[in-house]
Amino acid sequence: RICNMHPRVNILQPGPGVGGHCISVDPWFLVGDYPNIAKVIEESMRTNDSQPAFVLNRIHEIMEENGMKDISRVGLYGLTYKENVDDVRESPTLQLLECIDGRMKCYDPFFEDRRIVENQIMNFDDFLNDIDMVVIMVKHDHIKKNWAKLEGKAILDCHNVCPLESVYHI
Repeated sequence: RICNMHPRVNILQPGPGVGGHCISVDPWFLVGDYPNIAKVIEESMRTNDSQPAFVLNRIHEIMEENGMKDISRVGLYGLTYKENVDDVRESPTLQLLECIDGRMKCYDPFFEDRRIVENQIMNFDDFLNDIDMVVIMVKHDHIKKNWAKLEGKAILDCHNVCPLESVYHI
């Protein structure tokens, strides 16, 4: 609760990892300078850094459970490091894409005018038409206004925000 008292950050929530320019990077300086007294920080950072791979493993589990074979039919919703911004610094989504050579489709409403990754789809409806499974990596307000469009898709909700039934969680 104390960590979440910061006015702009609510970090102790489920998710695919914490990105951005400070929380995901700066604590490593403490670990480097004070390795003997920063053990908890180091373990926290290692856990955060492993989240994209954890999410990828969860995607494979859900694909197997649903008889899906083609990872290119999986769509990652959200490229930014947090909701409702256009900042991709240390983005967990981009880190996940590095693990699989970018074979999944991606969409982010904050980047409809410019492509930042190879398999990025620029229109939300086109994105949904090209996938069988959507992974909610970022909880943009946009997705919250479009729940009905996700009906019939396998959904992995990395933030526990989707109100639809039969949603998978990390």
